[in-house]
Amino acid sequence: MNILFLTHSYPDYVPDFLLHGLRKLLGEKVVDYPKKECLYNGLQNGNHPEIYSDPFWFPADKGNIDRNDIENRLKNKFFDYVICDVHALSLFNRMLDRLTGIQIKVVIIDGEDFPAKINPGSFVICRRETDGTDYSIPLPMALPEEIFNRISSYNYNPKSYSIGFLGSVGKQSESRRTLIEKIASYYPDSLLQAAPISESENKHPDERVGLDSYYDNLQRCSVVLTLRGAGYDTFRFWENAACNALHVSEAMPLFIPDDFKDKRDILRFSDIDQLRSIIDSHLSDRKETEQIIQNSNQHLKNYHLTTKRATYFLDRIKRTFDK
Repeated sequence: MNILFLTHSYPDYVPDFLLHGLRKLLGEKVVDYPKKECLYNGLQNGNHPEIYSDPFWFPADKGNIDRNDIENRLKNKFFDYVICDVHALSLFNRMLDRLTGIQIKVVIIDGEDFPAKINPGSFVICRRETDGTDYSIPLPMALPEEIFNRISSYNYNPKSYSIGFLGSVGKQSESRRTLIEKIASYYPDSLLQAAPISESENKHPDERVGLDSYYDNLQRCSVVLTLRGAGYDTFRFWENAACNALHVSEAMPLFIPDDFKDKRDILRFSDIDQLRSIIDSHLSDRKETEQIIQNSNQHLKNYHLTTKRATYFLDRIKRTFDK
């Protein structure tokens, strides 16, 4: 199988993690075009997630990826699928203008906080923010195995805090601040941060400390908390599932394939009273809590690493195009 993956230069979790999983499964048969430099060389300046500063997790380009003569290879039906980041649609449309009459199996990846407006066409849409009722293929984020291993390296940290949440508050996530302030008043031994995004530093608070310090601190918490951000699906959710800590998440109206099961792999809450009840119960019952933590880690490895998400993706698009 040969895949052309049309990219945009800006970091974007959903297409980048899908590309990671596909590259690990299929190697150089997956051609990212144009070459997405931030995944190979990292980004040192600007407002970007810390994992893009040193993308140790992404497969190296050893010169074996052929990015030449893309349009002729499309004409000759070399590629089985064309995957297009929604931000690269202008690039793809320019290509299409020169490829009239060519039948191409196209998949658009919409990893936006809110569903992108995409004009109807002969393509499949995979979408991060969906409840599964909009005819798109649900495609949430996933966790690279390399990052899972980085988080797991801190599994034996002593538990210094009851509850952990290290994050930021933007215009669309002010509800985080209110909830965090309430939790802090109930659990003074917690490690909570919901500071405004700093315009002067141009970085989120959880990015200033560095990735290793961030995971080191998270792994010192007995409970790790997931709250919605600008979108419901946050990378923090997948990081938290990898921690040696009880994962407690705000209930979210998303379709996640092979989702974590409430009270088996994860604990979900709808309001502050329910959250307090969950935390109080499980901080006093370590045996049950340990089992849920083990279940969470195993379920993540079984279904939600990037290679697992890529396998799911390939299965879904094949079934869709074969109909």
